[in-house]
Amino acid sequence: MTKALTVLAACIDIRNGNRFEKGDVFDPTPTYEQAARLFAAGCLPQSALDLAEKADSDAEAAAAAAAAKRKEDEAAAAQLVTARTAKSAADQAVEAAQAKLAAAATDDAKAVAAKELKQAEAQAKSASADLEKLTK
Repeated sequence: MTKALTVLAACIDIRNGNRFEKGDVFDPTPTYEQAARLFAAGCLPQSALDLAEKADSDAEAAAAAAAAKRKEDEAAAAQLVTARTAKSAADQAVEAAQAKLAAAATDDAKAVAAKELKQAEAQAKSASADLEKLTK
């Protein structure tokens, strides 16, 4: 890498203003566009273009991987919000069913309310399990 980026004639890195003299190593690796300008000006050898192109490709791949990771993290956060909302709704349904059971006056109303409470508790248990899976 050192030989590929050995400066052939004095030049300046336009990204940060660093000056390089003949024989210096151009570091960090220039962008492809900058390497092409410096090659055309006789400041860097042809091999600098290959290194700069590879560095640009690596940077693009890293940016794509970071974007994919960010998208994955956003999807996970959305799932977590959905699971928390479902858990909260299920807990409220259990409370409502318990209140309905307590307020039931007849045996038939108590039976219906008990059935609703059992269903609400099952949904709350399921929502809790889903939320627990996402928070591990």
